[in-house]
Amino acid sequence: MICDRSLPAPDLSMTMQTTNPINASSMPPSAPALLQDGYLPVGNGHKVYFSEHGNASGPASVVLHGGPGSGCNFSMLDWFDLSRQRVILIDQRGAGKSLPAGGLNHNTRTELVFDLEQLRQTLQIARWSVVGGSWGSILGIVYAGSFPQAVSSLILRGVFLASRREMHWFFQSLAALVPQAWQQLTAGWTIQQKNNVLQSLTSLLHNGTLTEMQEAAQRWNDYETAIMQAMTGLVARQRTKEIGKLVGKYRLQSHYLSQGCFLNARAVFRHARVANTIPAVIVHGTHDWICPPENVICLQRFMPDAAVRWVEKGTHTTSDPAIGMALSSAIRDMLQYS
Repeated sequence: MICDRSLPAPDLSMTMQTTNPINASSMPPSAPALLQDGYLPVGNGHKVYFSEHGNASGPASVVLHGGPGSGCNFSMLDWFDLSRQRVILIDQRGAGKSLPAGGLNHNTRTELVFDLEQLRQTLQIARWSVVGGSWGSILGIVYAGSFPQAVSSLILRGVFLASRREMHWFFQSLAALVPQAWQQLTAGWTIQQKNNVLQSLTSLLHNGTLTEMQEAAQRWNDYETAIMQAMTGLVARQRTKEIGKLVGKYRLQSHYLSQGCFLNARAVFRHARVANTIPAVIVHGTHDWICPPENVICLQRFMPDAAVRWVEKGTHTTSDPAIGMALSSAIRDMLQYS
């Protein structure tokens, strides 16, 4: 795995490009309580897209989406009281509306943490609450461990630790719970390809023909959808049908996962120890198949002061009503530290 690297100091000489006054063409009219949206140039050709919602004078929160590569969506705003809070959604490098779409160069967790701090300083936010789910949870831990003075509170949902154990669980061991979905994922593959699904998908997405990349992205997407449906017992929300976007998303996700998200266990837990000085809540479902509950137990060794809220029979996604309610409650309770 890639060793931990120190973070450079933010260069605030780069100018934020915003649509303030708001350009109605940049976001649909249904954007809840939109204050402004725009692009922050962060170097090496990357422009990070962000939007602000809610009360401009309220305590600030930033949402770190999962994936990597998924991007933010307006449903995340449902977790907040927009009449009281100022909420910043940010699409990480290469994800969502950020440019270049699917860009992999100069795209590691170090750069993502740097982007968050640069955006905070550019928006002149003294401190903000960090809300991160799944991949966003480990990004939140690393950011809080790197810039603890900038974080008023930390709310983590569906903890992900980027370990080899988790990669093996998701791509190999979950076959025991979703055998048909796993068979479809690996249909026509050799035994060698099946023995390392992540490596096989990564190879196809980065070195395959256009047809092979599209097929690999569709297989990965269908596998995730099947897991969500089996885990929740509900028909999964329809994902994008645009194959180009799927290829970009999963090329970015495999870029991170195949390299351990540019982290090692020592770095994760070092940041977690620092983050333990910040008021924190961990929300995790007891029936989370994506990020196993044992992740919380591992993290508690280094963040013993974090309050853990187990959601009985809760799964992974915030579309699970129990998870969504628990997350909203945690965000509301942590306002006392803003």
